[in-house]
Amino acid sequence: MGRYPFMTAVNDYLGAMEGVLAPSTHKERKRRLARMNKILLELEARGQMSTCHPEQMKDKDVLAYVSYLRSNGMSDAGIGHNINALGAVLGWVGNGAVTKARSRFPQHFPHGPKKRLDPMSDDERDVVIRAALQVDVSEWRRMEAYAISVTAICTGLRPQELRFSEITDMDLNNATMHAEVVKGLNRYGEPRDTAIHPDGVPFLRRYLKARAAELMRRGLTTNTLFPAVRSLKDGKPDVYSANSMTVLRNIVERETCVTYHLQKTRRTWGQVALDDGVPLDAVSRMMGHATSRTTETYYARKKNIPT
Repeated sequence: MGRYPFMTAVNDYLGAMEGVLAPSTHKERKRRLARMNKILLELEARGQMSTCHPEQMKDKDVLAYVSYLRSNGMSDAGIGHNINALGAVLGWVGNGAVTKARSRFPQHFPHGPKKRLDPMSDDERDVVIRAALQVDVSEWRRMEAYAISVTAICTGLRPQELRFSEITDMDLNNATMHAEVVKGLNRYGEPRDTAIHPDGVPFLRRYLKARAAELMRRGLTTNTLFPAVRSLKDGKPDVYSANSMTVLRNIVERETCVTYHLQKTRRTWGQVALDDGVPLDAVSRMMGHATSRTTETYYARKKNIPT
């Protein structure tokens, strides 16, 4: 496998997964495995692992990696993602060390069901939407930053679905939003429509006007709902990267003092919809879940309201 056997196996594995994993998942796994390679080489150099050769790694080498991650404060969720990625590469070369390590040292590995995390509070949600209404339409970057967050809060779309949304996907007259580039597209995911909560409609009408004015001012045209206008002007793709979406969200966080992420806004939409009386099956379908059990377990649950 040459001088760097782990990265050789990683590149072979990623090449085989091209078109199988979603593009965003493939990109994230590539970055994760590159970071992992540096750590494994460091642990081998320190003598804490016998080898980082993917065909020769043992269960105790996997345990050493897990111990390193835990000692550096990584969460159970983070450890789980890294071990799954390591297991995929080792499994690719026929090495079952990760499975054996899980069996021999179960106490060292994340376990137990995932907990349903909290949505935004009603106050946090209202603060963001009210702040959006105060943004001057001439302040394009702030308008777009708030538009992405308000759309997320009021539609429950995933980050990728927001990034690739087009202007024709948003129908404010009927308060609906279409998601075309969905999770698992061409495999298990299907395009779908969801409802736009009425609380977001007034600001989103202002955003669409601001968007049209900004594109006209710059002499640009695009179907992208949330266009990266600087990239578009330079002739580059105008769909924001995941990192750029984070930068825009940070603008809203700083101004409102509300800390959140786009997965939290998704849970927020689901919980508000249930609280408003939308049937669970309908909420699940609009969130793009295969079953309502996924919705109830990880995103939102109907509250027991005393009579």
